[in-house]
Amino acid sequence: MPSFKNFKSLFFVEGEETKNSNPPEQKTTPPPVTTTMPPVPQTIVSSGTAALDQRIFDSLLKALESNNMQGFDYFEFKNALKTLESIIPDQSMRFRSAFATAASMGVTVDKLLESGKYYKEVLAKEQQKFSDALASQTDNGVVAKQKEIERLNQTIQQKSQQIQQLTQEIQTHQGEIANLQTTMAEVTTKIEVTKNNFQFTYQTVVGQIDDDLTNIERYLKTTA
Repeated sequence: MPSFKNFKSLFFVEGEETKNSNPPEQKTTPPPVTTTMPPVPQTIVSSGTAALDQRIFDSLLKALESNNMQGFDYFEFKNALKTLESIIPDQSMRFRSAFATAASMGVTVDKLLESGKYYKEVLAKEQQKFSDALASQTDNGVVAKQKEIERLNQTIQQKSQQIQQLTQEIQTHQGEIANLQTTMAEVTTKIEVTKNNFQFTYQTVVGQIDDDLTNIERYLKTTA
């Protein structure tokens, strides 16, 4: 069973510097001519805003390692392919050579395909776990906050309506105060006029009485 480190080496190359740190010795014989394209380097790539996450990558490989079946299967076959990369440049030849080793152990093509599908099912379960965790995080980190935003927006709208209503009430009360002040001024003026008129009328009547009393004393008291 491959170790976790070996599992990682099957799926990506850590860096070109590591690959070239110990360059192979130059051979005097030319490399064999091949009509097939060379294998694409297995490097970590990104797509748009997404990139290979090391922690997720390690988690997936650990899941594969913990579910690795006994005996020679897809992973042992892939490990054989990896070993042959520096020996056999031609991809089809590498696959045939690796399968020859597998066949000597009683492994068939169908078994390789079935084991590969089995590991895809293992990864599919990990994907489902991730989807469930992601949904939970979305509920807690996004949906809940979105609901809180909506609640605050409703509160703002309600308070804005209250402010508008209070503003209208204040304007109404200010108008009432202005009307009361006008009425009060008019009433004050009327009261002052009435008071002055009363005093004038009072003095007029009292003055006439005083005049009459004075004349009575003058004209009648001396003759009585």
